Amino acid sequence: MKSTIEKRFVRTVLAASIAAIGVSVSPVAVADDDEVARLIRPDSQVELGVGNVFRDSFKYGDYTGLNREGSHLIGNIDLIRRNEANTHYFSLTGHNLGLDSRNLTIKGGEQGNFGLRLEYDEIPKFYNTTYQTPYLGAGSTRLVQPAGVADATSVAGMTGLAANMKPYEVKTQRKGLGFGFTKEFNRGWDVEMGYKREDKDGTKLTAAMMQAFSGGTRGSVIVPEPVNYSTDQFEALARYTGEKLQLQFGYYASLFKNANESLTWDSLFNAGTNDANLTGRYGLPPDNQSHQFNASGRYVISKATSLSGNLSFGRMTQNELFLPYSTAGSVVAERFPVTPSLNGKVYTTNASLRLNTKLMPKLNLTAGLRYDDRDNKTDIAVYDYITGDRNSVAGQRTATANLQLLRRNMPLDITKQSVYADLDYHLSSATTVKLGYDFHQVRHNYEPTTGDKEHTVKTEVKHRFGDMVSAGASYAYSDRKASDYNGAAPMSSTYSAGYLNTLFGGTTGRTYAWLEAPGLRKYFLADRQRDKFGATANVSPSEQLDLQFGAHYLRDKYPDTVAGIGLAKASNWIASFDANLQATDALSGNFFASLDQYQTDQNGAHLPAVPNVTQAEKGTIPATNLGVTTLSDRTLTLGVGVRYKPLRKYEIGGNLTHSSSKGRSEFNFGSAVLPAGPLPDLVSRVDRLEVFGRYHLPKDLTVNLKFAHERYRSADWAWDAPLTLTSVGSVVGTNQTSPNYNVNFVGVSLAYKF
Repeated sequence: MKSTIEKRFVRTVLAASIAAIGVSVSPVAVADDDEVARLIRPDSQVELGVGNVFRDSFKYGDYTGLNREGSHLIGNIDLIRRNEANTHYFSLTGHNLGLDSRNLTIKGGEQGNFGLRLEYDEIPKFYNTTYQTPYLGAGSTRLVQPAGVADATSVAGMTGLAANMKPYEVKTQRKGLGFGFTKEFNRGWDVEMGYKREDKDGTKLTAAMMQAFSGGTRGSVIVPEPVNYSTDQFEALARYTGEKLQLQFGYYASLFKNANESLTWDSLFNAGTNDANLTGRYGLPPDNQSHQFNASGRYVISKATSLSGNLSFGRMTQNELFLPYSTAGSVVAERFPVTPSLNGKVYTTNASLRLNTKLMPKLNLTAGLRYDDRDNKTDIAVYDYITGDRNSVAGQRTATANLQLLRRNMPLDITKQSVYADLDYHLSSATTVKLGYDFHQVRHNYEPTTGDKEHTVKTEVKHRFGDMVSAGASYAYSDRKASDYNGAAPMSSTYSAGYLNTLFGGTTGRTYAWLEAPGLRKYFLADRQRDKFGATANVSPSEQLDLQFGAHYLRDKYPDTVAGIGLAKASNWIASFDANLQATDALSGNFFASLDQYQTDQNGAHLPAVPNVTQAEKGTIPATNLGVTTLSDRTLTLGVGVRYKPLRKYEIGGNLTHSSSKGRSEFNFGSAVLPAGPLPDLVSRVDRLEVFGRYHLPKDLTVNLKFAHERYRSADWAWDAPLTLTSVGSVVGTNQTSPNYNVNFVGVSLAYKF
């Protein structure tokens, strides 16, 4: 078997070399070696047939287009042509040509000189087909309240709502068309240029929120947001390849446009008594641009040492006009900021340098540094806004309210710097030891901290126990220390000093009212200690059987939160097993299994209506008001496959896979908190059986048969019973249900190879 593999490898290298240098080989010269001939003149293939889906299912057809019951065309093509007299080539590749997930690529040119590329692709995204909405004009930018639905301050009072709910299919379709050009020059230089246009149309679900009445209560409706995006992408590259030096210079641009400026909807939360909240509106993703110049390179200093790095500069801009604060024109002029648009500008700088060197015959060093900077040059302006999409500003123009409604934007800057070094030492021909150290530093503004520093030490050992067994183990420890935490700092920086002065003192002991939940730390900014363990093993008891084992465990601890409020700890462990069996030359099989478990514990508290921030920070909240929320997710994946190919005449096989996941939420709070049991589990499970067969007819014809059965089950308490259309007083239900289906698919096709 080893000899056969070596012969195939030699033939592959030989054929690739012949094709690369464009040597003309006559049919007679290669007639004695059919395998080399096929590599020089690759086979082309056309496949045509019919596939049938036996049941409608949006979920089954997600990203493929197999969402409707009925027949469709099976169409695939791989056409490759090379001119034996020179190095000209042409290829045409198309897959899923009868589906909404089709793609087609055409390439041609002269090898070693120039190349042209034209490509087209589509991909659909299907959401839940059971969604319903009461609005007229679904899919447009103006959602109209039907005459049969009465306004109310609560969903339960909206008479006629159920009778006016109508189904609406929420989906998007993305289409892309691109072309490219490559040209090779003398002395190691080549260039590549490309352009691609992507259009995305359809709808996606979003929450439309409104002030329910003249108070702080909000009401929400889940509505279809129109999607009409276009993105133009440009790329240009220049590459140099020398014996010791490799360089690449590039430019990339992305220009995004949205044909829809905003989404406007009639409010259902009026009750006929508050015409200040008749309609709501919010802006849709604005037009924006991104440009980047980049350069990278590698220099071979000696046989033992090389240096590589990259450098890039980017600029992102967004300057769309702001929408009026209200849907009523009478308040537009007096409520606008000084500037009518964001004038958003962000500059990015990314750089890295990497050194690879052999310090000793058995000792290798890899070291480097990275620098990432995000410099936000967006103008800082004062915005005088209206709460809750009101049509009237009556009652909001007092002196205190004027201060309260003046806010500044926060242009976030962030700088990241990293240094790392890894030593790789070969103790023996069978054992390798790795040691490493990473240092990571972050600086930012407008956050509860000014930054953090993280140190990581890591080690890994790999050993080969003879020819049949090899194994490895790794461990890494990280310690992140953040600057002093001030949870109120980000939001307080958006207010004027005059308004903040009105919040000092008082009987509550608060420094800033309601600016942030007392003591709640953002986990990605808090101090953290992380342990990572890993182990792998590969066992090959024979040339026919190969077994692989893997286990990984991660544990995060947040010391400041253990006695406070926020994420206290998180853990994740993964176990996997793979087996591959080549029982005979004709029969082969494989099996795989993996288990993934993730869990978080978050400390929380029930605070009085007027919390004392100072006391909360000191941890003096009564134990009866404290508790822990535990969230866990478990995913199990299994699969087995078999393939039997006794002769060149036919081939049969099949695969059976299973994947299931379960998400659980549990609450353990003190006696002062209203008892709450665990929420229903979030469950999804998919089982798929696939059987295939191929029968080879004369004249390079092949008949392909395929059968697939897929069963999907899911349960999500946010959609399913006992929730109803009116279960939540401030949210209009959608009558959605979790997707469940049983779908069978049969396909028959004829492939011709030439």
